[in-house]
Amino acid sequence: MIKKIIFYLKFVTQGTNKYNIHSPLVHNFIENVLDSSIKYYAFLGIEHIREELKKQKEQINTKDFGAGSKTIKSSNISIGELTKKVQSKSKKAQLLFRLSVFFQKKNILEIGTSLGLTTSYFANTDKRAKVTTIEADPIICKWAQKNFNKLKLNNIHLINNSFDEILPDIFKKNFDLIFFDGNHSKEATLKYFYWALGYVKEESIFIFDDINWSHEMREAWIEICKCSEVMLSLDLFSLGIVFFKKNRQKEHINLVHLSNFY
Repeated sequence: MIKKIIFYLKFVTQGTNKYNIHSPLVHNFIENVLDSSIKYYAFLGIEHIREELKKQKEQINTKDFGAGSKTIKSSNISIGELTKKVQSKSKKAQLLFRLSVFFQKKNILEIGTSLGLTTSYFANTDKRAKVTTIEADPIICKWAQKNFNKLKLNNIHLINNSFDEILPDIFKKNFDLIFFDGNHSKEATLKYFYWALGYVKEESIFIFDDINWSHEMREAWIEICKCSEVMLSLDLFSLGIVFFKKNRQKEHINLVHLSNFY
């Protein structure tokens, strides 16, 4: 926690707020995504599932959490604890929903399904959207599928496989939005980024979760921002977002905003 506070204080000293933003793209993003308080009807069903999962006492023996499970001390955990400690919080998931709606993304890849709540937000942005999501753990995969069935979501392709095995082929499908949330190590994050970069389009958006989770993740994020193909990198502290449009000068923004705490 102390390290994260130090990270944030440094972030604030180097950051800016929405009143000093000159980029029309970023200004519109702040206004329509970050500052929006609109609650969509789809949110109710997903959050109902979240509350049901929190009460689940069933113990499962997990196979793989990637490198992002600092709060998980044992491979044996209840579904309720998994929901509270690993699953993205509702405010962050709703931010991702609004982002996808705002940029009208229709072909979405999520690396790291967990129990499928964030996946469900992506799938509800547009019934014509196709969401591909990958989860390495077969037991968690089954729980995610149960949740998709309860929400009657038919536009999700859930894949149970290891990231290293499936991603080289999956990236060939030219996704226009990729959410990296499956392995929080520097090595894996950069490996998946460079794999995906080989198929990037100008309209593509990559989102990285927990970029200040550790020094390693911070280093990975800094390297991603410096990549010549990345033209705009937006640091929200809890999330990192990169854009690839060529008709702009390369820019990096540390945006100080309430969303930093999601």
